[in-house]
Amino acid sequence: MPTKNTCALLLAGGEHEGTGSCRSWALSRLLFRPLIRWVWDNCTEAGIEEICVIAQSDPERIQRELPEGALILRQEPGQGLRCAEAFLAEHRDADVLVLTGDAPFLFPEVLEGALASHRERKAAATTIAAAWKNPMAEEEQLYSTRSGWFRGESLPEALGKGTSANELAGAVQEAGGQADCWLSPDFRAALRATGRQQLALLSHFALEMTLDRLYDQGVDISIPDGVVIDPRAKIGEGTQILPGTIIKGETVVGAGSVIGPNSWLEDSVLGENCVINATYVLGSVLEDDVQLGPFVRVRPGSRLGTGVRIGNFVEVKNATVGPGTKSAHLTYIGDADVGARVNFGCGVCIANYDGIHKHRTTIGDDCFLGCNTNLVAPVTLGDGAYTAAGTTVTQDVPEDALCIGRSRQVNLPERAREHRKHPRK
Repeated sequence: MPTKNTCALLLAGGEHEGTGSCRSWALSRLLFRPLIRWVWDNCTEAGIEEICVIAQSDPERIQRELPEGALILRQEPGQGLRCAEAFLAEHRDADVLVLTGDAPFLFPEVLEGALASHRERKAAATTIAAAWKNPMAEEEQLYSTRSGWFRGESLPEALGKGTSANELAGAVQEAGGQADCWLSPDFRAALRATGRQQLALLSHFALEMTLDRLYDQGVDISIPDGVVIDPRAKIGEGTQILPGTIIKGETVVGAGSVIGPNSWLEDSVLGENCVINATYVLGSVLEDDVQLGPFVRVRPGSRLGTGVRIGNFVEVKNATVGPGTKSAHLTYIGDADVGARVNFGCGVCIANYDGIHKHRTTIGDDCFLGCNTNLVAPVTLGDGAYTAAGTTVTQDVPEDALCIGRSRQVNLPERAREHRKHPRK
């Protein structure tokens, strides 16, 4: 592997904003992930497995954003990188990558290219730079990435003399070592988030790269207005993404689907030919040919079977819904196991919470739930059971039975007219 016998120091230090506070831009979000996670993943994808994170502030928050067991060391003011002495002593014979946690576009191929040059020229230090034309500048300029490769044995004396690859390289050169600079062919390698404007620029490029990849994979995003897609998402060929759609996390969308407008998918798996209109789907699985919306919310832990149709103002929570089941409007399906080909009438509610505990409801295949039915969990409806409109179900309903649980209608002649004449009476 190109990066064999390597390790990395990932610098996640804070930046002073002029108000006396210290902020780590490495924790700022770029397409839903913190910058430091982008940097970490670039290192691991390049084959760098030994990574030590140096934090000036927020070490606990940084720990939460990285894989379990990540080595994070706290850097005290004026300490330089001496806190990493023990880590570097274990990797004295390795090539050490020093990079900042706010530079997400140091892609694996950039790191590998710089390392190859570093080893070929047998340099003690090799910093990484990129040429980029800032839209606000007239000419192309050379930008340092503040990152670079070092021979392990060249670092110990330099640790107290800087906190960036450039400063360390200067110290190495002063000590008589050869310091080179490798120019990245990808100008984005030099981009860092040192403020909100820079973070916005990074977001622009990150989204542009993500959409370009999806275009190449046959995804149709003809009007990308308001579309934001996590780079980790996988979207099938022929799927249409409509304006205002946000796709977050490790979401998978099958081929031939239509997502949007104004929909949010997060950490979910969708089959082929699904239609999701103005809908939230969170932490759930949808099989093929599911249609949702508008104004539906599918909460975590749900699974919707093939051909399920769910419409206006319906919420599904921690429920399995069988193939072909329909719920057109104004329904709550919570903590339930619903069979195939069930019809939910308008206003059906599963009362899953008794104020202390949540309970599950089981609904068999081919059931018909009349409008404004209340199912007080735990309760079970057998296959083919019906409920009359306005029924409150508190006991199990046998297979093929009709359940009527409401007061008998009583008509009082002339009572409405009397009320209008004497409303207080």
